[in-house]
Amino acid sequence: MKKGTKITHKGASFNPDGDHNINWNKSDINNVDYDTAFDDKEYFFLHANNGMLYGVDKLTFRNKRFLLLEPNPVTFYFSIANDTAMQIQEAYKRMEESLSETDSDYSVSMSYSYVFKVTSICILFAYTACDAFLNQMLPDHKDIQIEKNGKLLSKKEIERLPFEKKLKAVSLSSGKDFAIKHPIKMKNLLRLRDFRNRLTHLKEVKEGIVISYNDIYQEILDSDLKRTVNYVKSFINFYEPELIVNYSY
Repeated sequence: MKKGTKITHKGASFNPDGDHNINWNKSDINNVDYDTAFDDKEYFFLHANNGMLYGVDKLTFRNKRFLLLEPNPVTFYFSIANDTAMQIQEAYKRMEESLSETDSDYSVSMSYSYVFKVTSICILFAYTACDAFLNQMLPDHKDIQIEKNGKLLSKKEIERLPFEKKLKAVSLSSGKDFAIKHPIKMKNLLRLRDFRNRLTHLKEVKEGIVISYNDIYQEILDSDLKRTVNYVKSFINFYEPELIVNYSY
């Protein structure tokens, strides 16, 4: 049985005081036709449900216009990581079969390529889900004081900081601290971050004359992708319960 990921939508609770930075003069389109509202960037579409406001994107695909209730990209990123993690057993099976063949040089290269593809995609998007989620959790209209010369930093300034600093800012603003509550899981998330950095920057580590990437290739084979995506799900849902929801199929 496989597990898919529900794609959810990012919304904001409706505030009757009107501090959403919305130009409500452009919100009434009763006397405006659809094409005009679509073309004018000052017109916008909203979906309201149970006291929440959700954005609606105006998109074009091959000259066809359509509206899309804006998905939360964090769930897209997690879905990619989750889906690729489910492919790793098939990749391992191919690897084992190729290693059992008599003339396997070419087959081993192809099989390892599949393992590398599945693992690296999972690692990259699992970390991206965490980092993007932290950026979302930073408050829009509240500066936060963290350890950087004792200054109050805005959301945009914090977004440029390392993972741990952003996490500290989110913990301060939310009153919940994942690192304190789940230190073992936090340690593994930092390992995920470090592995992602090695994959993207790919610095050479010379061994002998020409070997440069033996360590990272071995780490690809040693990775536990199922555990990785479970840690990421636990991390995100710690701060926003049920943002990541899986279903079986």
